[in-house]
Amino acid sequence: MRSAKGECCMNGMTAGRIEAVLKAAIAERDRRIADLERQLNALKKQMAAATPDAPAAHATPVAAAAVQAAPRIELKVQPAPRSVEVSKVKRRTGEAERKAMREKHRQQQARREAETTDKSDAKAGLEGRSFLYVGGRDCQVAHLRQIASSYGANLIHHDGGLREAVSRIDNVLPSVDCVFCPIDCISHDACIRVKTGCKKWEKAFVPLRNGSKSSFERALQSMSQGDTAQ
Repeated sequence: MRSAKGECCMNGMTAGRIEAVLKAAIAERDRRIADLERQLNALKKQMAAATPDAPAAHATPVAAAAVQAAPRIELKVQPAPRSVEVSKVKRRTGEAERKAMREKHRQQQARREAETTDKSDAKAGLEGRSFLYVGGRDCQVAHLRQIASSYGANLIHHDGGLREAVSRIDNVLPSVDCVFCPIDCISHDACIRVKTGCKKWEKAFVPLRNGSKSSFERALQSMSQGDTAQ
């Protein structure tokens, strides 16, 4: 029976040391069993030599007794106690992650609000203005007017001479603040007419890369920020 001091030492062992002790004890037990089996075999040989007619089965109880006499080594492995420090670290890590998520959400919300405010201010800067759009595609005109309306502006369209007279551009120019021309969807004559008229009436001329809705909206955003090309 182990003493109280032995129990304390066993409880203080780490899992690795306990495993090593168990392996050593098992090895020692196997060694002693093997030694007993060698002694038993030697005894059986002596008995067979003394009484050759005796059945070998008489030695079986001796073998069983020898095996049963082998010492039984049992070590009760105590479960490793849960570290309080690990729990504290996990709790602090969880709190830090939650705090980071709240801060990220707050920054995203502030950014969305700032973008909404900037967009509202930009659109307010074009409120009540009138624009002339020369050229482009007929299927896009309704969408272009809708975009201009979202900025509070009015859009007048001229097809660049396909069906309308180019001379009508001269009649419209004095009443608008700016003229947009998609360079990929306008005739050369209409483009020259627009540039000449803008110079005469001191109107802003804004060439667009193409006749897409996104190109027009980017031009309006730039104009709202004071970046319009003259």
